[in-house]
Amino acid sequence: MDKQQPEDEDLNQTLKAIEATYEANLPARLADIDDALQHCLDEPANEEHHHTLLIKLHGLAGSAGTFGFARLGLQATDLEMLLSAFMKGTAPFGKDFTPIASGVRDLSRWAKVNPKGDDALREMAATMPRHLRANDGNVAERRLIYLVHDNPMLATDIAVQLQYFGYEVEVISELARLQACIDRRMPAAIVMDLGFPAGILAGAKEIARIKTANAHRFALIFLSTRSNFEARLATVRAGADGYFSKPLDMVALIDRLDYLVTAEEERLYRILVIDDEIETADYYATVLRGAGMEVRVLHKVVDMLKVLGEYRPELILLDVYMPTCNGIDLARIIRQDPMYLDVPIVFLSSEGNLDNQLDAIASGADDFLTKPIKPLQLVSALTSRAKRYRELRALIMRDSLTGLFNHSAIKEHLIREISNARRTATQLSLVMIDIDRFKNINDSYGHPVGDQVIRGLSRLLQQRLRRSDIIGRYGGEEFAVIMPNTPVDAAMTVLDQIRESFSKIRHHAEHQDFTVTFSAGVVSRDADTGADELFRLADVALYDAKNSGRNRIVKG
Repeated sequence: MDKQQPEDEDLNQTLKAIEATYEANLPARLADIDDALQHCLDEPANEEHHHTLLIKLHGLAGSAGTFGFARLGLQATDLEMLLSAFMKGTAPFGKDFTPIASGVRDLSRWAKVNPKGDDALREMAATMPRHLRANDGNVAERRLIYLVHDNPMLATDIAVQLQYFGYEVEVISELARLQACIDRRMPAAIVMDLGFPAGILAGAKEIARIKTANAHRFALIFLSTRSNFEARLATVRAGADGYFSKPLDMVALIDRLDYLVTAEEERLYRILVIDDEIETADYYATVLRGAGMEVRVLHKVVDMLKVLGEYRPELILLDVYMPTCNGIDLARIIRQDPMYLDVPIVFLSSEGNLDNQLDAIASGADDFLTKPIKPLQLVSALTSRAKRYRELRALIMRDSLTGLFNHSAIKEHLIREISNARRTATQLSLVMIDIDRFKNINDSYGHPVGDQVIRGLSRLLQQRLRRSDIIGRYGGEEFAVIMPNTPVDAAMTVLDQIRESFSKIRHHAEHQDFTVTFSAGVVSRDADTGADELFRLADVALYDAKNSGRNRIVKG
């Protein structure tokens, strides 16, 4: 032992010397990455520059952790993964290079502040993946609409209608002001008239010039009294995402805007990582967040059922070996609950024995990934599983007309939310909504127009309620809303504001516009109230609202 100690000490000294050399050369390495980034910015169409930057990030990602710069290596790995996805055209932010450029600059800044990764760096590192997602930072303000129109009265009317659906609208009356407004605040979308005093196609020409000169990214919709081939061709060449003829169908316009804007801000896949090894779990969570996923990490398996109910993951990533309860047993516990029977479970473990892997799959898991695994492989495997789960759930649980939860799904959600409210001792409100005199709408204007009204209300509810609120089409013209952690008076206030907005929205029929109202009943959960009884009480309150004059909210 005594003879080995000097050798061990020499080895340690050598390793420390190598680490010191690496640390001394780190500024130059970071400067090379900055230079590679600048080449990408100077010549954005040159793919060789992107490849060079990718190789330099890959080198940093592979070496930093080895020499004690674990957090720096992890951030470089995230950027490498994002740049690779960008080069393949699969990045969450599309063809916009800005998030990657910002991430590389932040990487250099963080390395200068604290390359070893103490708590301050760890805190900054945790926020970095969110910064890299599309439309974060100063890329675009996701609810801002520029309405470019030289008719003040018509523009004001359209703006008010858009605002009912939760959009922030800024009216621009002069076409020449559009460029300055974009430079000041990037919109999520531009809705503009095609014709201006400068020409009948002036709007298309100006927006084409702006896009060509600045490579801005925003949704674009044109409005026009013209519907000929020449007009439509001009808008397509200007990069239009939609074209609406006047008189304007506001619900159809909102449908299109919602589709375009939410396509940019698609809801992140919710991943639950269960692992008692804190550093390992945090590492994979950071990789997944860097790929644009929402991740919750659970270290204490005894809290699993509570977290499942609160978080509602779309995929569960498990380790096989944990001291309190192994992953196979956890998978079996999860599969015992019909609510989670179809949620994908993926094992991630260094277990190499094929029989043990098959046992894990037999416990109810969908896949088994072995460590070590490259970040891109992990992201690809989990993305495909989570995406398929979401698509299948949508087919089973969503109403085809509105995209809201269907009758059976909303009842299933209410059962679960009542259970959560009991466990957490929180309040829960249920709302039943019915469109007033809906049969008259179908009889007077036809069923397609009736469908348009139903879609309009569904859009309004989605825009004005919280993400945590659960909205369903209960049947026909009737809707149900579950509002967790919400007392009945607060629910009444919110729904009354939505009722007032809906009554002012104009719906378009063939020869005229018209307005519609709705009535609603709101009830809260008592200690022993079940789902069926809560629906019955909400129905009674809705019936009272109808009988007392309609266009009102009644508390049950």
